[in-house]
Amino acid sequence: MIIFIITLAVAIIGIWLIDHKKNEIMEGVGFLLFVCGGLVGFIMLCFIIIAHAGVDAQIEENRIVYEALCERQEVAMSEYEDVSKSDVIKDIAEWNKMVYSSKHWAYNPWTSWFYSKKVVDELEMIERREEAVQ
Repeated sequence: MIIFIITLAVAIIGIWLIDHKKNEIMEGVGFLLFVCGGLVGFIMLCFIIIAHAGVDAQIEENRIVYEALCERQEVAMSEYEDVSKSDVIKDIAEWNKMVYSSKHWAYNPWTSWFYSKKVVDELEMIERREEAVQ
């Protein structure tokens, strides 16, 4: 959020410098600030829109992955030989890292607009069970 606001401020400062033509250098700097701030702001706006579009599908995909990992953990805890327990533990750890990272950045004031809180709030950590580790 703060990064996006800073880019808009840079573009506005550029417009202000263009309007107050004290000399050609200030006008050139103003134009450069306006173009850079506007371009970066537009790109960031595109990323923000992409992050908040289609969140229902993303929530459902995350739910499916979560349930599959929980089922794999149950199988790994049983006596079946067809599932590698270390692979399950690794996959669960990767899922939990992704959940933690998403929640961290979604509530960070610098980047919160780039993450959909609706999606992030639906994510759940998978608790590692000691039976699966042994």
